[in-house]
Amino acid sequence: MSRAIKQANLLSPGLELSLLGKVVGLWQVIATMLGAGALIAARFYLGPRGFLYEGALTMLALIGYLSAAVLLVTNLFVKERALNRLGTLTVAMGACFNFSGWMIRWIEAGEAEGWKRGINGVWRYFPLDNLYPLTLGFCFGAAITTLAIIRKPRYQFLGALSMPIVVVILTLGMLLGNDISTLPPILDSYWRPIHVSIATIGYGVCLVSFGLAFAYLLKDGVRSEAIAIAVGLFAMLVYLTVGRFGILPHMEYGASLMIGKSPLPVRAVLPGVGPLMAITTLAIFGSLGLFTVDWLRSDPKAKKLAWRLFRGAVILQAVVLSVLFYQIRNVDSFASRIPQREHAAFGQWLAEQNKMTVPPEHRIEFARDWIAQAAGELRIGMKSNPVEVGGLIGLFVALLLVSLFAWKRDEVDNALPPLPMIDALLYRTVGVAFPLLSLLLITGAVWANESWGRYWGWDSKEVGALVAWMAYAGFLHTRVAHAWRGRRSAYFALLGFALVIFTWLGVSYLLPGLHSYA
Repeated sequence: MSRAIKQANLLSPGLELSLLGKVVGLWQVIATMLGAGALIAARFYLGPRGFLYEGALTMLALIGYLSAAVLLVTNLFVKERALNRLGTLTVAMGACFNFSGWMIRWIEAGEAEGWKRGINGVWRYFPLDNLYPLTLGFCFGAAITTLAIIRKPRYQFLGALSMPIVVVILTLGMLLGNDISTLPPILDSYWRPIHVSIATIGYGVCLVSFGLAFAYLLKDGVRSEAIAIAVGLFAMLVYLTVGRFGILPHMEYGASLMIGKSPLPVRAVLPGVGPLMAITTLAIFGSLGLFTVDWLRSDPKAKKLAWRLFRGAVILQAVVLSVLFYQIRNVDSFASRIPQREHAAFGQWLAEQNKMTVPPEHRIEFARDWIAQAAGELRIGMKSNPVEVGGLIGLFVALLLVSLFAWKRDEVDNALPPLPMIDALLYRTVGVAFPLLSLLLITGAVWANESWGRYWGWDSKEVGALVAWMAYAGFLHTRVAHAWRGRRSAYFALLGFALVIFTWLGVSYLLPGLHSYA
């Protein structure tokens, strides 16, 4: 037991500083927060002038994060001091704009409704009314944690692994739309900002621990082919779930139609997107098969061809996204693009919504008549399928990074610090994330009792948060009590973040519950 604790408390050189030294060492973080505070104060006293509104600041944050990701990934391969400094600067700028935009949303919500009196009136507008502002907090938590770590040059590698994920998550959040929601009065409580703010920051720290776990596996010599297989399986999951029934059955991809801001359970086929997705799926599937052959019998020819297919899939995925975005912006005649096979199910849904009884044999005609009448109001946009588009963007980033890391594996390994240093840093980030997730559960229970009259109701979001907490508890327990370190601990961190992502996004869209307002 004592040996395990000593191992768990390994300290990397340069981290043993006095309290004053630690504060001075955090000057980048302090300057970032002071800059954000200045922007928030300017917006409060000057009004929405220039770029002082949430949408513009969030776009600037995305540009900062994207620049940081490019600079820090490049720095893994081309060691330049200027890239280090620019990477840190752009992370700080992104976090500054991210936090200020997030808090300015608070001001915008209050101004829109007229700032009700009392503390609950102020807290009512705190920017955590739906999944979009929660995503802003999620990204800020990850960025500020990354900045606190990469301020030291020896830890710059972390930014190359965490910032691309932040870019994907913030992009997905922007696709969700930044409309301000009015929550039910029953949810008005000062516990809401406490509970959800802890969730967003805690999830951000979990993202950083994921990057460290991945870095440990790279440094520990996990084969690039194994990582490619994992990404390939993720690709199969994406392409088997996008659209109504996946891509392969009909070689089509349809975007969900909307009327105003209301989504409809019917899709319009986007020309050319489905066949491109099918070709990409086949390329990835072929690379998976060849990687497996090489894994089983060490076949150099199979491995070489597998990597060619995998890198070809990167290009194909970029083409898929380009055509998808083009068609979303330019396609028209939505009513005529709805497949005939969807009419029956859509007619049944329409009948249920209107509390009508429509015989099965008349549902197709009922749906056609409704579509013909509403043809002028139907539309699609980037917000029609935000989770699917976010998954496709995330897949492209994963394919691209794995291809780059495999191509320049020696340079990446040399850029990473020794394994004990990564392992100690991973332990510390999980040590921060775990109490935050614990506070998340506790404050959520108190808020639930105040709003709904019970501390725990086995709601889908509650269960998801509990399972994610258990994964990180397992990380700490096995490490302290059983001296688990290295790969086994890294796998625990990967699992924990996967559960965090499912709780943040999957539960909100796939499982009904009291947290559907999120």
